[in-house]
Amino acid sequence: MSMNNQKTWIVVAGLAIVIGGVAFLGGDFPTGSDQTSGTIVPAERYRGEQISSDDVQLGDQSTAQLMQTDVYQLIITDEAFANALSNDAFRNAMASDAFRNALSNEAFRNALSNEAFRNALSNEAFRNALANDAFSNALSNEAFRNALSNDAFRNALSNDAFRNALSNEAFRNALSNDAFRNALSNDAFRNALSNDAFRNALSNDAFRNALSNDAFRNAFANEAFRNALSNDEFRNALANQGEAFQNAMESEAMQNALSNEAFRNALSNDAFRNALSNDAFRNALSNEAFRNALANDAFRNMLSNDAFQNALQNDAFRNALSNDAFRNALSNEAFQNALSNEAFRNALSNETFRNALSNDAFRNALSNEAFRNALSNEAFRNALSNDAFRNALSNDAFRNALASDAFRNAMANDAFRNALSNDAFRNALQSDALRNAIR
Repeated sequence: MSMNNQKTWIVVAGLAIVIGGVAFLGGDFPTGSDQTSGTIVPAERYRGEQISSDDVQLGDQSTAQLMQTDVYQLIITDEAFANALSNDAFRNAMASDAFRNALSNEAFRNALSNEAFRNALSNEAFRNALANDAFSNALSNEAFRNALSNDAFRNALSNDAFRNALSNEAFRNALSNDAFRNALSNDAFRNALSNDAFRNALSNDAFRNALSNDAFRNAFANEAFRNALSNDEFRNALANQGEAFQNAMESEAMQNALSNEAFRNALSNDAFRNALSNDAFRNALSNEAFRNALANDAFRNMLSNDAFQNALQNDAFRNALSNDAFRNALSNEAFQNALSNEAFRNALSNETFRNALSNDAFRNALSNEAFRNALSNEAFRNALSNDAFRNALSNDAFRNALASDAFRNAMANDAFRNALSNDAFRNALQSDALRNAIR
């Protein structure tokens, strides 16, 4: 036991003796036998020397001083504190100045009646966090204090990852953020704390540092984001995300997308989660056009489509996401509607089509209104399901033709688009002579 702790218990024991002495002296007690006779004798008076203040030796004043403090009142009146005294972790924690100072907070004292909370006090990181202004100030926040009454939150305190996170400055500073603290009053967020994947994510430096990002913390103020935390796959995905994903939280479109079941379910797909580890895909999340596309039902529903998820495993497709023309096309209604077309989505499962996405001419064509509008044409979309058409996309002459205004404008012509529904025309696209003529 440390010297400070030992002294504390000496003082407490001294108090018990003092209290017992006062109780004894204040009651009735029998007189001595030599003073029980009926004889009245004069009182003896002591005639000693007059003493001065310098002659008074008060000794150790620790007990008297402690009796005049709020801590003393806490010891003799607070049932939760009294119960906590039987806990070894709690008694050892009393050696910490930060802990003793925290005792002046009612919410903190009430939390002491919870065994998980008291056991957490055996963790040095947790006790040291009590000395941190952000953590102490959080105790004055109603949402944070109420969270202490939640089993999931208190049990999280018994988790090493969560307690160690308290030793991280970024995490503690996040506690000074209203959006983050208020999130603690949300059932979905608190329940997420009972999830191993989420708590373990707190042991990840990248995740904890993200908590120092205003955009990420403010996302906790978004109901859709908090509700997404109740989704197992979303919480598991949080354990390994990059800065681009976290910064994307600043976007209203991204936050709204989290309220979409298709988007959350997509997180259960290995291809989609793996795509989050790809720089091109994560960087795409920082693109406004891409994030706005997430607000589109057709785009979000496509995320639950096997063909699209499998396309995410393709480097050519993911790298296409790093192209402004491709990302901007995602914000185009005609392109988004095309994504709701089975023929178009199936085309994404075709390697030739995906590789075409890595071609500048093809991607730049996506920035052309005539080309994008063609995507809204059933004949054009159905052509994408044709091997001849898709194979033509692997031909440099054909793809370069897409860079031609004349060719792209032809896409706006009903006759041309309808011709794409003709097998003979599509098969003719396999002919070098025809494709070169297009140039």
